[in-house]
Amino acid sequence: MTIAERISMERSAPAPGPILELEGVSKSYGAVQALRGVSFRVARGEVHAILGENGAGKSTTLKIINGEIEPDEGRVLVAGQATEARERKRGDIAMVHQELAVFPNMSVAENIFVGRIPLTGRRIDFERMHARARDLLRLFGLRIDTREILGSLTPGQQQIVEILRAVESEASLLILDEPTSGLNNHEAATLMGLIKRLRDDGQTILYVSHRLPEVLEIADHVTVLRDGQFIETLRNADLGEDDLIRRMVGRDLGPVAAAPRAAARDAPVLFAARGLSQADQFRDMDVEIRAGEIVGVFGLEGSGAEQFSQALFGIVPPTSGTIELKGRRVASVSPAALVRAGMSYLPGNRKEAGLYMERSIADNVSAPVLDRLSRWGVVDARRVDAQAKDDIRRFAIRVPGPQGLPRQLSGGNQQKVMVSACLATGPEVIVLNEPTRGVDVGAKAEVHEAARAEAARGRAVLVFSSDLPELLRLSHRIVVMRGRRLAGEVAGAAMGEEAVMALAAGTR
Repeated sequence: MTIAERISMERSAPAPGPILELEGVSKSYGAVQALRGVSFRVARGEVHAILGENGAGKSTTLKIINGEIEPDEGRVLVAGQATEARERKRGDIAMVHQELAVFPNMSVAENIFVGRIPLTGRRIDFERMHARARDLLRLFGLRIDTREILGSLTPGQQQIVEILRAVESEASLLILDEPTSGLNNHEAATLMGLIKRLRDDGQTILYVSHRLPEVLEIADHVTVLRDGQFIETLRNADLGEDDLIRRMVGRDLGPVAAAPRAAARDAPVLFAARGLSQADQFRDMDVEIRAGEIVGVFGLEGSGAEQFSQALFGIVPPTSGTIELKGRRVASVSPAALVRAGMSYLPGNRKEAGLYMERSIADNVSAPVLDRLSRWGVVDARRVDAQAKDDIRRFAIRVPGPQGLPRQLSGGNQQKVMVSACLATGPEVIVLNEPTRGVDVGAKAEVHEAARAEAARGRAVLVFSSDLPELLRLSHRIVVMRGRRLAGEVAGAAMGEEAVMALAAGTR
């Protein structure tokens, strides 16, 4: 039975009562109280959002609901029945985690139906599997060969395949944790449409996202957590972003800070890429950044912006063109050479490339400057510890101490650890790749403030982001890429979403 058929049957004979209830749920990890007496309910056939800053307890709540962990206190009721974690884990709940859980060496269809591959007798029914996979892909308006190996797709397409796996699982409760974090604007809009259709067909969806416009667009109810405690459940009627932010952070963040005053025209050029190209990735890129300036780079999927960001730091060296720092050409475009020349880079994926997840916070923030914290080749542990404590205070990182591990932290605090490591060398040129992906509004404001502070000190800051409103708030000007080339730039009074998107989409 497909999910559409099951939902249709449920609508004809809907079950009474909420599908999910949490009653006084608490959870501790040693001395850290992750949840304290959390209680809320989720009605059948609704989109119910859970909001909160990083560290508010959202991840722990989802893990308890999904049966990954058991609460220390309280009950979890599914369809009115008290359950244990093992029952929920093998039961009627499907969850799509923020981090991809896919099989890159298997086909698209096999990823969608992993664990539920259709059989005819004892043989795999490949024809039926691929036909059903094509039907699901049509929901997203995607034309992807279901026999294609998943690893060859973009990260956004892989994310959609994982979501479709959960949709096809026929679960009564579908949990989506930051489902649009890896999607471009078109893919995210398509996902919003699919969620609305599923909701209209009676599917219950628990939705977690830091993107408040998405929540306001699709959620029927919003539950707010703060510091591990339930704050309130709101009906999404005439709510605005400010209403949600105040409840999430427990304070008014005040007006959005304006971008810092533009760098003077006679300020020195600290960074320049001239005629930079990379075979089959991007061509003839020219960018200059002056001291005290924040420049954004924006491009739609396939524009070459991601590859350009990596080439600037020599992760995948350019095949032609030059990079200049402080007016001097960099002879060897490699991360080591660029760091020595005064440049730093913040990776876009903190778990794969940005942090040593099994090493302490102290080890992470000191790694770029170990030479400064050593004597005669021996690391001075006290200086490393002092450096970590200074960074924890400076960036307001919520962690028990310097010896805590990044994997124990929320996404926002992981991001702040990575930012502190990025700035540890005192770089004059800073490249930030998706600096606030997957973080809450409070952490986003803190990361933005750090970037503004660096510009105020006379640094040159280059920000790559798929979040266009973020670039508009943060940048003096925005460089736009299209078709793997420079499409133009928008600055001053002309800066706005329409102008940037017109360049990115080729309508201007």
